[in-house]
Amino acid sequence: MRRAKNITSLPDVISDKIKNGSSLAGDDYNHEQRKIWFEQEKEAYYEDDAGNGETDPWYAYMRVVNEKLGFPFINTAENQKGKILLIGPGPATEIDRFYRDNPHWLLYFIEASNNFKKQLKINFPDAFLIDPSIDGDILLESNSLNAVCSFSVLHHIPNVSKVLSEISRVLIPGGILLVREPCSSCGDWRYIRSATPNERGISRRLMIEMGERVGLELIKRPVPILFEPINKILRKTIGYQFVSLKFLFVIDRLLSKLLSINDHYWRNRWYKKLGPSSYFFVFKKRRA
Repeated sequence: MRRAKNITSLPDVISDKIKNGSSLAGDDYNHEQRKIWFEQEKEAYYEDDAGNGETDPWYAYMRVVNEKLGFPFINTAENQKGKILLIGPGPATEIDRFYRDNPHWLLYFIEASNNFKKQLKINFPDAFLIDPSIDGDILLESNSLNAVCSFSVLHHIPNVSKVLSEISRVLIPGGILLVREPCSSCGDWRYIRSATPNERGISRRLMIEMGERVGLELIKRPVPILFEPINKILRKTIGYQFVSLKFLFVIDRLLSKLLSINDHYWRNRWYKKLGPSSYFFVFKKRRA
């Protein structure tokens, strides 16, 4: 049976470097290519999500992952009036608890979707809302932020290496970057798939390399997490009502770690799909 083609800005010809995860599709696009990509992705997640992210138990579990693996590394004790930026926050549910615990921190959001912007203005009236740049520039001063969060966002952006360089620029020395990203291609983008038009994950190795190039160093080993088949199995069997999110975290950590030895970027064979779905990274901007 012939597969239906996907409407995407991602390439039809897929190099060996892309397939092995050492090169990222779209990272070298020019301004016009990025402009088309931006328009395709701008409202795609909002239209696909339809508000599901605030009630879906798998998304609630993602927030638990952030609390366990990321936010404890942001030093709020010494910086009681810090500044934190969320890139592509959607409705920013993932910052709710942090903001309640640290009400004196200044919030900055970079969000492309006009629909999500309306929600952000209502839910966080004191936050600073920044328009994204098609070319990846962050319209903030250098060395001005204590922390940046990018939760499952970079794989929607074409020029990831440029965005990482901008994140490094705006962070203060010693500032923290939290990243949660899928680590595979998210399927063969040349054909219809359950994804937004241009999303593709970033391999663990490449994420580390791109961070190092711009002065972002890991302060802990990347954690394999969010093994997607768990979500599918629970939905088809007992559901989430009998499983606590804390218990789910333990099971997910165990399975993801065991399967991390089978980490392939281009998963075109069944056995390659038995690998980790995402990684959680904690970077720190290198001090001069």
